[in-house]
Amino acid sequence: MSALVQKQSSLDVRQAIVRHLIDHVDNPSVSIFEVTIAVRKMFPLCELTDWQIGDLIARSAIDAGFVIDFDAAA
Repeated sequence: MSALVQKQSSLDVRQAIVRHLIDHVDNPSVSIFEVTIAVRKMFPLCELTDWQIGDLIARSAIDAGFVIDFDAAA
């Protein structure tokens, strides 16, 4: 793997999720599916599974007091 390509840690992904939540604070609910798509666009080489990303989204959203739409594909 090239030295220029860096793997994202779950901390990097969680920070991106929190920034996404802050940017969308006017929306009282969070769609796991929509945020997962946004994370995949931000980190196209992310090795976390959709389930792992969804877990990070849910934990971050709950910590921030959002309502969660568990709409991720099975």
